[in-house]
Amino acid sequence: MCPAMTLCPVCSARVARKHKYCPQCSASLNGAADRPSPSPLPPPSGPARGAPPVRRQHRAKLQTAQMLTENKQVSVLFVDLCNSTSLLQHVDPEEARDYLGKALDHLVDAVETFGGTISQLLGDGLVALFGAPLAQEDHALRACMAALKMQRATLPGHEARGIASPTFRIGVNSGEVLVGIVGQYQWSHYGADGKTIHIASRLEKMAPPGGILISASTQRLVARQIDTRPVGARAVRGLTERIELHEIMVETESSAAAPLTRKQRWAPLVGREDSLQVLEAAVGTSRKGTMCMIGLRGDAGIGKSRLIADWTGVLLSQGLDVCITQAWGYASTRAYSTAADLIASMVGLPRTGVTEAKQMAMQALVSKWPADGAEHLAAVSDLLGLAAPTKAWLALNPAQRRRRIGEALLWLVRRRLQAGPFVLVLEDVFLADRESHRMFEALLPKLQGLPVLICVSYRPNFEHQWKQAAWFAEHVVGPLRDSEMLALARALLGDDPSVHGVRSELVRRADGNPFFLEQLVITLIDDGSLEGIPGAYRLQKPLGELRVPGSIAAVISARVDRLPDAAKSALEAASVLGDPITRELIAAMQGVDLARAEELLVLCLSSGLLTTPDQERSSLESRAFAFRHALVRDVVLGTLTRGRLKALHRLAFLALHSQPGAGDADAAPALAHHAFKGEEWEHAARFAVKSMARAISRSANQEALQLFEMGIEASRHADSESAAQALELALRLEAIGAMMALGHIDEIFKNMERAETIAAQLNDQRARASVSNQTAVFLWMRGRFSQSLQHASRGLDAARLAQRRHMMMGAHQTRLMNFHALGRYSEAAAEGRVLLADHGPELAEHYVQPGWAAIPIINLYSFHASTLWRLGDYEAGEEVCALAYEILSKVNHPYSRLLIDLVQGQIWIEKEELDKAEALMREAVQQCMTHNVPTMLGVSTGALGSALARNGKASEAASLLEKGFADRICDAAGPYAQIFMRVGLGVAYRNLGRLEDAIRVGRRAVDQAGEEYGHRTEALFELAETLRCAGNASDAEDCFIETYEAARRLGMPYYQRRAAAAVAHRRDDRHRA
Repeated sequence: MCPAMTLCPVCSARVARKHKYCPQCSASLNGAADRPSPSPLPPPSGPARGAPPVRRQHRAKLQTAQMLTENKQVSVLFVDLCNSTSLLQHVDPEEARDYLGKALDHLVDAVETFGGTISQLLGDGLVALFGAPLAQEDHALRACMAALKMQRATLPGHEARGIASPTFRIGVNSGEVLVGIVGQYQWSHYGADGKTIHIASRLEKMAPPGGILISASTQRLVARQIDTRPVGARAVRGLTERIELHEIMVETESSAAAPLTRKQRWAPLVGREDSLQVLEAAVGTSRKGTMCMIGLRGDAGIGKSRLIADWTGVLLSQGLDVCITQAWGYASTRAYSTAADLIASMVGLPRTGVTEAKQMAMQALVSKWPADGAEHLAAVSDLLGLAAPTKAWLALNPAQRRRRIGEALLWLVRRRLQAGPFVLVLEDVFLADRESHRMFEALLPKLQGLPVLICVSYRPNFEHQWKQAAWFAEHVVGPLRDSEMLALARALLGDDPSVHGVRSELVRRADGNPFFLEQLVITLIDDGSLEGIPGAYRLQKPLGELRVPGSIAAVISARVDRLPDAAKSALEAASVLGDPITRELIAAMQGVDLARAEELLVLCLSSGLLTTPDQERSSLESRAFAFRHALVRDVVLGTLTRGRLKALHRLAFLALHSQPGAGDADAAPALAHHAFKGEEWEHAARFAVKSMARAISRSANQEALQLFEMGIEASRHADSESAAQALELALRLEAIGAMMALGHIDEIFKNMERAETIAAQLNDQRARASVSNQTAVFLWMRGRFSQSLQHASRGLDAARLAQRRHMMMGAHQTRLMNFHALGRYSEAAAEGRVLLADHGPELAEHYVQPGWAAIPIINLYSFHASTLWRLGDYEAGEEVCALAYEILSKVNHPYSRLLIDLVQGQIWIEKEELDKAEALMREAVQQCMTHNVPTMLGVSTGALGSALARNGKASEAASLLEKGFADRICDAAGPYAQIFMRVGLGVAYRNLGRLEDAIRVGRRAVDQAGEEYGHRTEALFELAETLRCAGNASDAEDCFIETYEAARRLGMPYYQRRAAAAVAHRRDDRHRA
């Protein structure tokens, strides 16, 4: 008989009413059978090739999802009917169409059963997405279950006509794709693109007929629920590297409801002793004949399932009767699906999809059904599909059926209790379908007085009705402590020295969540960073940026996508904004009032995605929010496209810029970051300059140079060339202080050349003065002191013409530094007095100013004190040091402190207060390494070596300084540091009796001093002492005479007196002889 027909509303093709899609044009036939055949109207625009329309149930999902293009973690399923041409070669076109229509309906039904979305129809097959448009944390499991359903079903009614049941090839791959709605109206469809899609397509073509081929990324996500066999690494067309493939065992699969004992365990249970004690106490209560219920509440991945697995494993080993079942997200829309799983577990029915095995198990169950439970067989039979429902059962209304199912479950529990206490575990009860949940709530009160323990697990936002019951107790499974996470990381990774740093970073990222830790480890194994076996891994390559594993992203994304659209949009804005998140900033970014912004943030808070330090504060008061876990922010950011990120960064910049305090230095880094990402280029460059000054003031010089690079990039996009040059000049001048502190000498030279060129092009006198001053500083660092002094003097003249007092002060300081280096100490002292007398207001600003590496007043005090003690006034030098320390007690700036520590240490060495000098310089060397100040490391090490050598620790001094030269720690500071280190090493060798080495090192120090005449005088004196100890009296006398003349000329009374005494002593000895 000819089947009832209807017309496709799009192409007017005649189609059997039972079909859901038009086999001709793929249009939806929902409702077409109930409507008169309309005159077909052409769509507003042609459909994308192969793209199906959005079906009504899909359209509802799409309308509830935010219709922005975004990145999502999904599983992609490609399926194709094998050999369709040969199957249908002997049938007429109408029969062929009917056959293909049924096959397509079967495929679509499998996708919809497990919550997938049809993305494309491909003639004899389709493409389905799981995890989009709404994220699903079990997207891979859903895809695999849909694939199994496709392979196991048959199409009845065609065998008699000589057409075999269809055979499909299926490929599944999991990963990130770019998804979004394409088109409008009838032809709207949900599109996806990316590498993940193309690999899934290739897998479908590689799969054997009747097979399901999945990638390793999918297999990892379903390994605990689906049986697979490894296929090995295979070449995939279009990819340079082979990928690991697995095949799902279609005929032996034991289903997603497999017992917990199948779950892989990488490491021992850690840090759950208190939880196990609570559960053991509950078991004790049930043994006494009292019903008890425990609710385990905790975040996803916190370890509830692992806790239950270990606990129930112990109970089973003790002979206790335990029944375990789990609610599944993919079944939450099917009525009584959780109840069916629970009853199947109670009666021992294997949860298998293999038809023959299932039928045999059902027959055995019915044949052995106890007589005293005959009245419950109809309910169990209907729920589990044991047999066709009876007329009496069909006559019952839904409420009566629910009551009968509940009575059957109660009977099953009572029957299990005949053997003794019974433990019933229902994992993830929050995923249970509504009907099962209501039935379970009705069952619980009826169990009072029975020796039964009920254990359920759920997440923090789950609401239930038994919280006030006397027989119920809730136990929170919280995050693990850092020490426990480290123990878990050690169990996962092992103790190889190469993974020690990795452990700490993984623990920090996982933040107390053991599942997150495990998945992060798996990610490092997959990308080749780790090699080995569980518990014994080695780091094979440097640890790069830790990406968020797809398994974690799926868990978090599923929670994010359950938010209303406006709340999800606010969360996206918060992810770009970063901490702190306030309602004022979200309101500005979202264009809503404060009350609405607070409402959206509270929705995110109640969903467990955000947290706040003060949740009790009134909603009318401003409060700060933060992400519950760092990975939550990473996942939300990861879904945003580049265009969306740019727009949100721009909104974040505008919101921050409009807030009070936007002009403060502390606000500059965030403003620079968001302006750059939002392509507000000129703002980005200006705030980069301000951020650099802030970073340098905190000795964060590497950070300052990173900001410099960002600012230079931003300046290149300025609207005009003059604006670009002005911004670049400001950035380059600010960068000098950071480059100087880090000892980047070559970069300073290139930077100053470019700055000088820009200043000349702009004809900016202020800029020219700044460039002259900075060039002078650079030349000072290179040891070219006379040339530097000339530039500093020119800079002083230019600053006076430009009437820039700060620049005048800077030029005076550079002149002071050059006078000091040249050994012109009287002029240096005079320059210091000029600074103190004429530039009090500028020096009173106790912070690092643009272009400086140190606080100006501390820099002045350092060189002024060093000058005074070399002129013989130790007391005045120490008084100046004391003034510097008083300022530094209120201002934390490591580089500035190192300057004054060096001078104070030298004074104590010359005064032979060696214990104090040694302790101070040990701390200085440590601070150089802690704060990454290479320009001070060499001189501080040299001073420490001198103190040690003179304080009876010459061997330690020699080892320290030899290692310093080997490590080239003096390179950053140039000759200045090398002289300090060589003088100290010469003294150490002399005191160790290694006189030839001491003479060699001493001569090298004298030769290397160059224009540093004061330091050369000090080196000459130590060389003369060494020559005298070596018995070379003549050369020693010549050295002492040269020292005396140099000290007299430079005004260095200490060395003048000691050299004169040595010469006189030598002459007395010669006279006596």
